[in-house]
Amino acid sequence: MKSCVRACARFSIPAALLALAGVVAAQGDYPTRPVHLVVPFAAGSGVDLVARGLAQRLGEQTKTAFIVENRDGAGGTLGAVAVAKATADGYSLLFTASPPYAVGPAVQGSSAYDPNSDFVPVSKVAATSMVLIANNDAPFKSLAELASYSKANPGKLNYATTGIGTPSHLSVEVIKERLGLNIEPVHYKSAGQAMTDTIAGHVPLYMPSYPAAQAYLQAGKVKGLAIGSPMRAAGAPDIPTLAEALKQPGPEIRVWYGLLAPKGTPRAVVDRLASEVAKAATAPEIVALVSKMGAEPLLVGPADFATQIRAEVTSSRQLVQKLGIAEK
Repeated sequence: MKSCVRACARFSIPAALLALAGVVAAQGDYPTRPVHLVVPFAAGSGVDLVARGLAQRLGEQTKTAFIVENRDGAGGTLGAVAVAKATADGYSLLFTASPPYAVGPAVQGSSAYDPNSDFVPVSKVAATSMVLIANNDAPFKSLAELASYSKANPGKLNYATTGIGTPSHLSVEVIKERLGLNIEPVHYKSAGQAMTDTIAGHVPLYMPSYPAAQAYLQAGKVKGLAIGSPMRAAGAPDIPTLAEALKQPGPEIRVWYGLLAPKGTPRAVVDRLASEVAKAATAPEIVALVSKMGAEPLLVGPADFATQIRAEVTSSRQLVQKLGIAEK
């Protein structure tokens, strides 16, 4: 028996060291196979376009494919849940937007993920503003005219959203509260259908991200009433900021785009990802892509990104409670 114990000891320690060396080597070589970038929104959305540009650049830098997967549904939480439950090895990542990421759990109540503890923030990449648009036949051409019409016709107006707690929903609710408007949301399953019905006049209002609305605004298919940025957008200088339209400070209504990994992802992998994203996000073609979309390049690393998310989760919960929009 003693000889067996001694023999086991002789072989078990080197075996453990060998296994550990293998893990360290794997982390150092990361990535060695395709990386899946889950976007929890439909193809063609602002976050999807940034993800695809970033994935191509990351693939070129690492000589490994970064594959974008669209898992739309449940206001952005469906894809987030899938990544939260994935193996924490750096090969399943979440590229998402907030408020949905931070607000989703507060709105849905029984959400299957915790935005603070179920993910490791890697990098914030960009930010963009929401823009309030109207059907061309709507009986108002400005936010002031919208407010007057709504008050003269209570309960007769509605607006499109892409789901409870999504930016297109919360943004209008904030404006409603500020102006005392009586307009009701119509929740769509996709941004594409919400935009289509706004253009067709089935709903008069919608507040998508500026990148999602930019082409339709430039083509004259919809009219812009106000944008949630601190300054007017270079591509739409005729659309006033919310502060200008309200004739009072704020509110700024913006969303960020960022990369997160499942909790437990090795620090070496997170650091490698953050380093590669920093190089990719500052590459001229990515800066040009983001700017052309009407978004703003905004690089934030893991530690600061985590701090910002914690603060946003707290404020989001307070907003949801204040507006009383949580799902029953």
